[in-house]
Amino acid sequence: MKFSRIIIILTVLFPIHTGLIQGSEIQKASGAIYDWVRDVKQNLTLREKIAQMVITYSDGYLPAENSKEFSRLSNLVINEKVGGIIFFKGNSIQQAELTNKLQMLAETPLLISQDCERGTGMRLDDGSIFPSNMALGATWNKELAYQMGLQIAKECKAIGVQQNYAPVMDINNNPLNPIINVRSFGEKASLVSELGCSMIKGLQDGGVIATAKHFPGHGDTEIDSHSDMPVIKFNITRLKKVELIPFRDAVDCGVKSVMTAHISFPALEPAPFVPASLSPSIVNDILRERLSFDGLAITDALNMAGITKHFSAKEVAIMCVKAGIDLILMPQGEKETIDEIEKAVTEGKISEARIDASVNRILYAKAWAGLNENKTVNTDKISSVVNSYESRALSQKIADESVTLVKNDRGNIPFGRRMIAKEKCMLISLNNGKETANSDKFIELFTEENEKLFGKGITFDITGDVTDPISILSEAKNYNYAVIPVFAKVKIKTGTVGIPESQIKLINDLIAMDIGVVVISFGNPYLLQGFEKTDCYICAYGDCESSVKAVIKGLFGQQEFKGRLPITITEKYKFGDGLNY
Repeated sequence: MKFSRIIIILTVLFPIHTGLIQGSEIQKASGAIYDWVRDVKQNLTLREKIAQMVITYSDGYLPAENSKEFSRLSNLVINEKVGGIIFFKGNSIQQAELTNKLQMLAETPLLISQDCERGTGMRLDDGSIFPSNMALGATWNKELAYQMGLQIAKECKAIGVQQNYAPVMDINNNPLNPIINVRSFGEKASLVSELGCSMIKGLQDGGVIATAKHFPGHGDTEIDSHSDMPVIKFNITRLKKVELIPFRDAVDCGVKSVMTAHISFPALEPAPFVPASLSPSIVNDILRERLSFDGLAITDALNMAGITKHFSAKEVAIMCVKAGIDLILMPQGEKETIDEIEKAVTEGKISEARIDASVNRILYAKAWAGLNENKTVNTDKISSVVNSYESRALSQKIADESVTLVKNDRGNIPFGRRMIAKEKCMLISLNNGKETANSDKFIELFTEENEKLFGKGITFDITGDVTDPISILSEAKNYNYAVIPVFAKVKIKTGTVGIPESQIKLINDLIAMDIGVVVISFGNPYLLQGFEKTDCYICAYGDCESSVKAVIKGLFGQQEFKGRLPITITEKYKFGDGLNY
C-alpha cells in the first residue's frame, strides 16, 4: 500500500513530461548507427553485455606495460570486457596514448569519461582551466556558458574523452553546502537551467556527451556524500518546484547523460539508506517515466562513503540494475559486480531484456560520439588544441565578466582614484588549507601593482590557523589599507568550505582598527557572513589564474567590476546585486 501511494502521488505531481526526447534514441538513430548497435549487441554474450555497464578508473599517466596498473587495466579490458574508463589526474598526451593502447585491446570501443567541470585542467597538469560555474552564474551570460562547453569539448575530443561529467545542475540554495558551493551556477532554478542548458549544448555540439548532475539535486545538503549519505527531508512538492526544474530542462534540451546522487530522499524512497542512485522510485519512476529521459543514467562514484557505509559491492550491483542505471561507475570490484549481475539474470531475478535496454543506450552513445568509426586519436594534434590561446582568452573573458564587487563602503576601490600622499597598503593572504591555492600568483601580481602605486608593503601568507595575530595587528598600524585574499575552496571529505575562526577574528580585529579592509573571496562567496563590517568585499568564486588577473585589474582600476551575485549572501547582499566603481 505504501508503495502504491507513492506512485499515485508521483503521477499527480509529475505528469508525463513531453520533452524533446521522446521514444527510443536508438529508433531515431541513423541507419548506419542503428546497424552498428544491432551488430555489436548481437555478438555480445550475456556477460559481455553486463560488462558494458561497468566503468573502471585510472589516472591519465602512461604506465609501463609491465606495471601492476597496466596489467589491471588490460585485464579488465581484454578479459572482463568492461565498457569504459574514467580518468583522473594526468597529462594530455600520456592519457591519450594510454587510451589508444586500451582502445586497441578492446573488442568493443571503450567509453572514455572524465570530470572536467571547469575544463581539462581540473584533471590534466597541462589542461585549460576556466572559472567555476558560479562565476559563470555571476556573468549571467548564456553565450559564455555555451562557448565554455564547446571549448572543453574540443579538448576532450582531442585526448579521446567522449563523456564529460558536467555540468552540475544542482541549485546551491544552502550556504552551508560543503561540496557543491561554487560548482553550482547559483541559487535560482531559472539561472541554473539557462546556463546549464547552454553548456550542455556547447559540449554536445562539440561531440562530447554532457552529463547533468547530481539528480535529483544535491544543493540543499550540509553533508558531503563522499563522507556519508546526506538525507533530504523536504517533501515531494518542494522537489518538483525547485530541484527538479534544471534537470527537467536539461532533458528538454537533449542532455545525453544524467548522473544520480548518493542522497537519501525518504519522501520518494522509503527504504532506509537507499540513495537516489540506487532507487527505482527515483531513477525509473521520476527520471525515466516522469521526465521522459531515455539517455544514459549513471551513478556517482560507487567508492564514496555515502554508498560503502551502507551496502556491499554485491548489493550495489543488483540495486543499480533494478533502479534503472545504465553505467555503474567505479564499483568496488568490477569482476564481482559483473558476476553478481550475471548470476541474478541466470536465476531469473533480473531479465536479460533489462540488460539489453542499457546496452542499447550505451552502444548508441558510443556511436553518437564516433566510436563506431574511429576509437583512437591523433596525439600529434593534441598540443595545438589543449590549453590553446582560444581557451585561455575565453577563460579570461569569463573571469573579467564575473568578478563581483559586493561592498565598497568607503569607495576605496579602485586604488589610486583619490591618491593621498604617503598612503600604504599591506597584503595578508589567508588559505584554509583545504586545497592547493593560487595564492602565489595573486601575491606576485598584487605586489607588482602595489609597489607602483604605494611603494613597498609587507606581506603575510597564512595557511590554517593564525598563530601570531599580535605581530600582524601591530604592523597594520603603519598602513592605510589591508588587502586580504581568502582562499577557501571546495574539497571532498573536508566537510566545510569555511575558514578557521582565528582567520575570521583577525579580519574583524583589522576592521576594528579603522583601516581600509578589502577582502577578496577566491572561492566560497558566503564568507562575508563572518565579517560583514569590512569596507570592501569582492567575490571571484575561485582562484584560477584568469580570476586572479581579473581581480587585480579591478582593484587597480584597469577595468570595471561587472559581475552580479548569483546567490544571496545575507539579507543585505542579495541575488542580482553587484556594484561598479
